[in-house]
Amino acid sequence: MSFWQITGFNMCSLTIEIGLYSWMSGFLLSGSPGRGVKRLFKGCLAGLFLTSFLSVMATVFYLTGVLGWRFGVGSFLWTYFVLACVAFFLWFLHGASLRDSFLCVLMLELLCSCGEIVSELYTFGNFYHLEVSGERLQYLIWMLGIRPACIFMCGLAIKFSGLGGIYKKWIEQERIHRGILTLLLIYPVLHFGLDRVANGSGPRAASLMLPLFLLLMIHVIFVYVGRDRQQKQFIMTQQASLKQQAIYIEKLEQIQSELRRFRHDFKNMTAGMYLQAKEGDLDAVSAFIQEMTGDFDRQVGGQIRLLNQLGNIHMLEVKSLLLDKLEGMQRDEIPCELEVYGPFENTRMRSTDLCRCLGILVDNAMDEVRGRKDARIHLMISINNGCTTFRVRNTLYGTVNFERLGTAGYTTKGEGHGIGLESYRRILEKYDFVFPFTAIQDGCFVQELKIRES
Repeated sequence: MSFWQITGFNMCSLTIEIGLYSWMSGFLLSGSPGRGVKRLFKGCLAGLFLTSFLSVMATVFYLTGVLGWRFGVGSFLWTYFVLACVAFFLWFLHGASLRDSFLCVLMLELLCSCGEIVSELYTFGNFYHLEVSGERLQYLIWMLGIRPACIFMCGLAIKFSGLGGIYKKWIEQERIHRGILTLLLIYPVLHFGLDRVANGSGPRAASLMLPLFLLLMIHVIFVYVGRDRQQKQFIMTQQASLKQQAIYIEKLEQIQSELRRFRHDFKNMTAGMYLQAKEGDLDAVSAFIQEMTGDFDRQVGGQIRLLNQLGNIHMLEVKSLLLDKLEGMQRDEIPCELEVYGPFENTRMRSTDLCRCLGILVDNAMDEVRGRKDARIHLMISINNGCTTFRVRNTLYGTVNFERLGTAGYTTKGEGHGIGLESYRRILEKYDFVFPFTAIQDGCFVQELKIRES
């Protein structure tokens, strides 16, 4: 067969394979490929380029004899080369981090192997001589028909079994990434080694069980992680509920105290207003009513608004964080205003990273205003036009060097500080859909975090 004939065959095979990977990756990653005509067009162009490039490279590897190197070294190189290329493609397609894209590719490689187990029942024990037209036809039927169909069934199993949701929860457990990543990385080597040791050059019955064994092992880990996460989630829910109830009770007691005080002074205030009304001084009466209602709104209305805004935060981790920070501000007597525009349910950014970033921003704001006169902190969460925005605004009492902001060692608080914003910057470097914004507006320091959700 000529170079271009082999390349054409590779093109057909890889088009189907990359198409299946793109489809199945949507169940494991949080991104949404093809949302919008422009994004779909870019994804198709990137897929076409990747397919063409890998088709040519596969032909080169085959004709130069690389795939036939001893001990399967050439096959290993080709497998990992393809996985790396597809990981970059999924990174571009979904907008996920490179780490998550590479983890997704490794997981898909294992899942697709399970589909190949079923498809190889068609070819089990057979060796095709591609020079013979009849055997070549049977091979093409398997390669371009039966094998993709079995992998497609595997994808449907992922979709309807809920494995995608379990996987998304698993990738948030950073502590076990290295172990599972190592297991998935050496999977091609394990598969090839078991094939050689167990069967030599004969049928691959024993090696066909390896993908199922690894998938079962990872499923057990998923179940363990899921239960562990549920327990932590339950404990966190209880703690957040207790904190919220404590704050609600404290706010209600403050409201009740203010109402008693207002009721006590109400007769004296109305008596003064009655005399002014009797004298016909309507402007004084109007000013008196505005002052009275304004005082009531400041003392009682602000507490009620805070409770209402907390009720709009449905993401447990963020709610727990803000409850803890609000409790700290109350202890330090730092006035704080919270605004949440619309129910905040979830976000694409990993919850642990989001809480770390918000904690750094709020802590910096508290450090700046603590013990200061006329200090104030304003927290805002907004969901609009496919973006979630977090804004922390605090009164500014010093000067800020924007060129050095976020670099190692820079701080306006003195020795021993300056680590927070550097960590903040490093966390955000992992995401290409999160955009920070820093400014000084009307004597206030503003830190904003915008997350593109689609």
